[in-house]
Amino acid sequence: MNKTKRRVGSILLSLLFYAIYGTILYFFTTWLAGYSLLFAYLGNLALIVLVLVADELTIKSVQSEKFLIKMEREKDPEKYYQSVQLGLNNNVSFKTDLYVFYIFILIASQVVEFYPTLVGEGLVTFLLTNSYSILLLIAFDMLIGQFTKDRERTKKILEELKTHYAKIQS
Repeated sequence: MNKTKRRVGSILLSLLFYAIYGTILYFFTTWLAGYSLLFAYLGNLALIVLVLVADELTIKSVQSEKFLIKMEREKDPEKYYQSVQLGLNNNVSFKTDLYVFYIFILIASQVVEFYPTLVGEGLVTFLLTNSYSILLLIAFDMLIGQFTKDRERTKKILEELKTHYAKIQS
């Protein structure tokens, strides 16, 4: 029962994300589309990058030294740890929610492409400017992942060089 309750809570949180992000994206891109479809496309791109960066920063903040110090200073560190653990175990990342959201956009854009009279002009414009966003999301996600791998690899190489240099100096 408790697991079911947590899963339902996680699903509701994801649905809330879809509603908030979708509303912001809809009004933002339709507003920009009034000026130019290119502006709407670039605005969508900016929002994708913003959510990916926010997701990455959220993950890094939980892994940071400051977070661990904050946990130690809590009145009840065990309770704080358990609440963080519960939150991390039962929620998906913003990035995962973003993927699911853009999968829905991709499906909806295909439906509207086959039946354009099904929805209003504003929604058609919205779907048109966002239909390939899943590809941008994948590309940016892979790019951010590659930067992270490159930084880790460079850090490891520098540590090995430092160790080797210390041996030479002795």
